[in-house]
Amino acid sequence: MNKIEAIKKELKQAKELSQADHLEAVLYEFVKLHESMSNDAYKRDAEAGGRIKQFTLQLQDFEKLAETVRNDIRTSVRQEAENTAVYFSKTIGEAVHKEIEPTVRKLRDVVDESERALSCYQTSIGFANWYILVLSISSSIFVSLFIVWLLMPRPTLPLTDLQLKKYELGEEFSEVWQTLPKAKKDWFLNKTKNK
Repeated sequence: MNKIEAIKKELKQAKELSQADHLEAVLYEFVKLHESMSNDAYKRDAEAGGRIKQFTLQLQDFEKLAETVRNDIRTSVRQEAENTAVYFSKTIGEAVHKEIEPTVRKLRDVVDESERALSCYQTSIGFANWYILVLSISSSIFVSLFIVWLLMPRPTLPLTDLQLKKYELGEEFSEVWQTLPKAKKDWFLNKTKNK
């Protein structure tokens, strides 16, 4: 709001200037406003980029952790299955080995299911990265365009050179008109009606 008030104040001061100086002052204020808005948008975009980069790094760390956990689970399950099989085969023998085999298969199925679940989760994380990136870019563009739309003045139709010249002549004529006596005013009005 402070920028807008400063612009209004400068525009009030500019009314005392000539029309060319006034237009030049307005143009200068628009340039300053545009530069300020561009700098603010650049800072927001840089900050959003930093956050996206930090989020990506955290996701990569999580992916490394998921791979490590998956390997640890796989190693631990396989090692425990092998240790159990060796122990039972030595102590109880062939009969117990037949009962352990389904358990090992079930453990492998559980590991396979765990791998599939982690794979699906990793895929969903990949989609989330793209979704967040697209959302961040589109929201920053939308916010920038909204701010520009909100702060830019509404356009008016420009005058042509001929219209501007007529306007200036009309202004000069209105000053002269006040000094004319009534008889000359009537004569002039009759001339323009007869045309």
